[in-house]
Amino acid sequence: MFNKKISDRFIKYIYPLIDATKSQKNKAFPQNYKLLPYIHSKKIGWTHFGVMVPDLPAPHHFYSVMSIIGTAGALAFDNDHALKDTPRNNATLVVGTGTKKTSVFAGYSILKECKFAEDGSHIQFGDDLTITGQYPHYQLHSGNENYQIDIKIKVTDKITWFVKTPFYDHISLLAEYSGTLQSEGQFQEISGLCTFEHAAAVSPHLIWKKALKQNLKLPLDFFTYNIINLADGTQLLLNDTRINGTQIVSKAFFRSLTQYNKTCAAEFKVIEYQEDLATAPDGKQMKLPQVFEWRIYEGKQEILYLHCTVNTEFNYGLGSGYVGGYAYTGTHKNKEIQGQGYIEYIDRMES
Repeated sequence: MFNKKISDRFIKYIYPLIDATKSQKNKAFPQNYKLLPYIHSKKIGWTHFGVMVPDLPAPHHFYSVMSIIGTAGALAFDNDHALKDTPRNNATLVVGTGTKKTSVFAGYSILKECKFAEDGSHIQFGDDLTITGQYPHYQLHSGNENYQIDIKIKVTDKITWFVKTPFYDHISLLAEYSGTLQSEGQFQEISGLCTFEHAAAVSPHLIWKKALKQNLKLPLDFFTYNIINLADGTQLLLNDTRINGTQIVSKAFFRSLTQYNKTCAAEFKVIEYQEDLATAPDGKQMKLPQVFEWRIYEGKQEILYLHCTVNTEFNYGLGSGYVGGYAYTGTHKNKEIQGQGYIEYIDRMES
């Protein structure tokens, strides 16, 4: 249905006309924008809530909440094997840190196992995750027998628009967090910069009540998203997204508590893959990166280089892909940098 010629033409000719992200340059988060789950909407078929901390102390390294409420109808993000209800009434979640025993992946019936307040003030996935509050103040709790995390989140107006079209919005807000992490008898106070993320989009499952066959899904077949908190207080977001193997986005986004979003061109390259293929619960296998790099450009000048080595296990459940953590070294404006980063990764180009 979505052959490469059609998708390439969409990327080249149509998407630039409907993408309004450039119009949001240097603008604050709109105070009337609603961060809602839209579970009863006739126009919005799926939503996403996310919270990501890229740089927790070892051995955790990162904390991630990646949820999808509804089903997108996209190759990379659908988890048909985790359906507990109709695709429109199903939710999936991966939550946890960089230690495998804290990670939870599950599918949920929205009607039977979740609690989503229509005004977005209560977002709950079974007993695995609860987020309460409204912009700009939220509280988050998640845990299992191996860990408990409780944090307060103060969301700023520093917004990054990944997508802004008539049928799909995807945003990330810079946020500050503070709270506690308990694991293996240890109690840690944690604080720093994180992200608070939301997406809302149409879906074929507003009409179609069953999972789509693979050849009918949107052929979004590659996606990686990275987050780094640089030492100077800047938060760096990185994204490479492809449809039918053709790049639709490859960008870097800089923002801080005192700076609104700045967007630059970026290049992502895997240098070395992990020796063993990752196997998902449905049996699908995927090659995952072990060493990779990012190059970021302002105009034609390279302003930042990152050499990244994965130092956690990958946790399954980012759609049909994985989340993980890595150590990086590099240069930023001719100064050496190093630290810890967070990666989301899906590669379905060979499946």
